[in-house]
Amino acid sequence: MNRPGSDLDPAQTERVDRTPVTSYDPARLTYRWTPEIGAFRHQLDRDLQLLVVWSGGREHEREILDLVAADFTVLAQLEVRWSAEKMVNNFERLYGQTLWGTSPKHEEVGDGPFLLLVLEDHAPAYSYRQNVSGYVELTNVNIARVKRAARDLTGGYRIHSSNNVREFFRDATLILGPERLTEILTRTNPLDGVTVLAEDLVGSDGWESLDALFRTVRLTSEYVVLRNFEELPGALEEDHEIDVLCRDQTDFAAVLNATEVYPGPEGAQFRTLVGGDEVFFDTRHVGDGYLDAEWQREILARREWRDGLVAVPRHDDHLFSLLYHAKVQKPAVKPVYVTRLAELALEVGLPEETARTLTDDAVAASLLDGYLAGHDFTVPLPDDPAVHRNGAFLARFRLTVLADPPLKVATAEIWQSAKRSRAAQTLGRSRVVRGAYRRVRSAFHALKDRVS
Repeated sequence: MNRPGSDLDPAQTERVDRTPVTSYDPARLTYRWTPEIGAFRHQLDRDLQLLVVWSGGREHEREILDLVAADFTVLAQLEVRWSAEKMVNNFERLYGQTLWGTSPKHEEVGDGPFLLLVLEDHAPAYSYRQNVSGYVELTNVNIARVKRAARDLTGGYRIHSSNNVREFFRDATLILGPERLTEILTRTNPLDGVTVLAEDLVGSDGWESLDALFRTVRLTSEYVVLRNFEELPGALEEDHEIDVLCRDQTDFAAVLNATEVYPGPEGAQFRTLVGGDEVFFDTRHVGDGYLDAEWQREILARREWRDGLVAVPRHDDHLFSLLYHAKVQKPAVKPVYVTRLAELALEVGLPEETARTLTDDAVAASLLDGYLAGHDFTVPLPDDPAVHRNGAFLARFRLTVLADPPLKVATAEIWQSAKRSRAAQTLGRSRVVRGAYRRVRSAFHALKDRVS
C-alpha cells in the first residue's frame, strides 16, 4: 500500500528513503530484516562488492567473469601490479594482520598481477554466514555464492572478496585509494576494458599528509580521536602523538601501515610515517579496559566529524572521557586540560560553578562517579600496564563499580584457596588453635577499649 499522498509504491519509497552510498560511514551502517526477500538489507542506496582473482587463479578468469555476470554489474576491472618490495606488507595490511613482514600469502595465491573487480549488486540479500576466521556475520549471499564457486574453480584461496559493504569500502579504499574509488562510484557508466594500476596499497611509503591519512580511515575504520584534535588534520602537537579509540586495534594499525613500538599483547602505541616524520598513535580498542567496554562502543556509535574528515567524540563523551583521563589515568591534571574541561562543561550545560571547579578532586569525583554509575559504566582494569590508576581519587567514588587491582584479586584468591585447603580445615577443627584465636581476639578488644 502506498503512503497517504504518495504515488510511489513501497519499493520506490524504500529506495528514496535510503542513504546515498557516497555518505557511507562504517559506524553508521545498520541492517534490518526485510520479509519480502526473507533476508536482511542495509540502509545504503547501493550495494557494492569487491572480488579479487589472485595471479594463481587467473587461468580461470573468463569463467569467473561469467559467474559474476549472473548477479552483478561490473563497474570496473583493474589489473593491479604490486611491487616485490611491498608484496608481503600489502598482503598483511589487506588481511588486517600485524605487520611483522612474515606473511606467506603470496606463496599460496601468487605474487603476479591480479584482477580486481568492483561490483554492484542490484538485488542484495544479507544472511548470517561463518567466514574462514570463524566469525559469524551478516554476509551478502550473492557474493558468497560467487566466491565459493570461483574457489572451486581455482582451488584453495586464490579468490578474495568482500563479504559485506563494510569490507568492500575497507579493501577497495586500501587498494584503489579514496579518490580513485570515488571516481568509479560516481561515474554514470561502468569503466570499459581493463585498467592497469601499478601501485601498492595506499600509504605503503608513508602518508603524504595527515589529511591523506584521515581520508583513508574515514572509509575504512570505526575510530575516534579521543582528545587534542583541535588542530587536526592540519597540525600536531609537539609530541607527534594521536590518542585514538577504535573497534579493532590490529586492523586499524594495518590500515595506517603502522608497526608496534613495544611489541606485545598489551602494547598500545604504533608508529607510521606522515610527511617523512614518525607519528605515534596510542591505539585503544573496545574491551581493552582503558574505558568501560560499553562506553567505548557508545563513544564510537555517537562519534561526530571534524571538518567532515576526523572522527571525534560527541561533546559529552569528550568531556567525561577527558575528565576520566585527567583524573583517573593521570597522577595530576595537565594545565591545558583545566581550561578545556571548563569550556566543555559549559558547552554541555553544566552550572558555571561546576565548570569553574571541575578539576578539584571533590567536584570531579562527584560528577564522574555520578555519570559512570548513572550509565551503568564501570572503572575496569586496563590491559596496558602503563596506564596509570589514581587510587586515591577513585577512593572518593561511592556509586560506580571499581575493578579491583590485580594484587588485591590475587590475594583474595589465594586466601579463599587456603581456606578451602585440607590443612586449613584441619586447623579449624583444632581446639588448641580455636582457643588461641579466641584469646588473641579478646586481648585485642581489651587493648582497643583502653585506648578509646
